[in-house]
Amino acid sequence: MPESEPAIERTRYPGQLNGPQQRRLSVTCQYIDSLLCDMEHALHSATSESPFPRYVVDVTPAQAREIESHIRRLRSQLLRVLAWQRMKPEPPEIPVTRSITTDLAFVDIAIEELRPSYMRGCGAVPEDAVDALNGEIHELRSLVQGMESYLRHEMGENPESKATL
Repeated sequence: MPESEPAIERTRYPGQLNGPQQRRLSVTCQYIDSLLCDMEHALHSATSESPFPRYVVDVTPAQAREIESHIRRLRSQLLRVLAWQRMKPEPPEIPVTRSITTDLAFVDIAIEELRPSYMRGCGAVPEDAVDALNGEIHELRSLVQGMESYLRHEMGENPESKATL
């Protein structure tokens, strides 16, 4: 009979959850933090220059500071919950430049899908609007390409970001 490999003995600390339970705990803490990020985004949406705001900021600056204080306390408690299980958050892995270039690719696709050939699914584009629509698309794509070029040129000179673009 072949020898079986020795069983890996893992030391379980008092009160320690099993592996899947710890993973669930970690994922839930990350999810809660993402919701807290959404709350922060909503609170600060008034400072955005977006022409399509989603939120009506109906809190005073003092109320916003109080809400942010609650958010900080929640995040501190999330860290304590993880520490209770001798866990800590994973370090960030996604470079901002990669996130931006990925989002720009989706922006470019969305712009491309404004072309008359794609718009015909909503009905024929009037002949007298085709040139103007194509011109607007060209302007939008030029801005996206300029931003991509900036990222590749400026960030490409940074040794840390070369591998990410």
